[in-house]
Amino acid sequence: MSAPGSLRRNQVICFTLVWVSYCATYFLRKPLGVVKTDIARDLGLSKTALGWCDTALVLPYAAVQILLPSLSDMWGPRAVLSSCLGLAGVSTYLTYTLWSDSVYTLCLGLAITGGLLAPCWPACTASLSSWFPDNRLNSMFGLINTATYSGGLGGTALAAALLEWSGWRSVALPPAIMAVVTATLVSLALRTPTEKGVLVPGKTTQTPQEKIASLSESQSLLSLAKIPCVPQLATSLFCLKFVRYCMALWLPLYLLEHLGYSKLQAGMFSTVFDIGGIVGSPLLGYLLDRHYTTAPLLGVTLTMMGGTVATALFVVTAQWGVLFNAVCLLVAGAANCGPDSILAGSVSME
Repeated sequence: MSAPGSLRRNQVICFTLVWVSYCATYFLRKPLGVVKTDIARDLGLSKTALGWCDTALVLPYAAVQILLPSLSDMWGPRAVLSSCLGLAGVSTYLTYTLWSDSVYTLCLGLAITGGLLAPCWPACTASLSSWFPDNRLNSMFGLINTATYSGGLGGTALAAALLEWSGWRSVALPPAIMAVVTATLVSLALRTPTEKGVLVPGKTTQTPQEKIASLSESQSLLSLAKIPCVPQLATSLFCLKFVRYCMALWLPLYLLEHLGYSKLQAGMFSTVFDIGGIVGSPLLGYLLDRHYTTAPLLGVTLTMMGGTVATALFVVTAQWGVLFNAVCLLVAGAANCGPDSILAGSVSME
């Protein structure tokens, strides 16, 4: 049994590194949604071509997570997170600089970045879940997912400022530096309880033999879909991600072209959705652990219903002014980020 002080110190180190790492991934993703107008102007792209740029980033991300789900189990979360995050920083920088003169090389760079970012979240969840007891995972995943929207907020604001001051090809350097530095820190400092010789109370662990057996079992996507609740969980996450990526990749352009915001205003105002996510994620995790201990999916369902209403109201009241836009986006962000963190984290691992 490890000393409480040693356990707490290692939990803080793990949480901090995982939070900063996942935050950095959003600094790498968010510039595309902010600089769309300038990319279209400089490269002569239509809205359809801009949509293919989005697909180039998101499709490899999804494909790698589906086809290679066990990278962290095979190589360890530290190795996967540090290598993928560092390489994603390099590819992001190249995408917006050396590869930015053609839509084809731009899409290639975005595809490489998306594929490299895909293993980062599974590695983060593996690291975080190993250090905290099972009865605290809802709260911890609620807190860790504030990195999603903190990174989204920071990445959007930074990209909007750099776009205004020095053009769209300058937006990648600061996020790339952040990613490489964070990857280095993860490689040096992130450890598992086994490596540190620490026993986490209240944690159900697999023996080495059980882990080897689970990795050796080949399960097809069809067999996974037959597991109870998996189709419902996948459908729910699809809907949440659909809304989230629409907001991340197209909200600034919508604010610019349809609501008359300036480029800087559109970039900055779109962060309201991210601010809502920062509040909603830890709040939902706390409420589930406190009031929905035996039925967390009920709390998630009610929150998603509230988010649906808020998103619909945003569309209906879009022309009513900044105040209505801000309130609807704030609530929609909170109701999207909270369920996303719970369903993709603690619920998926049960």
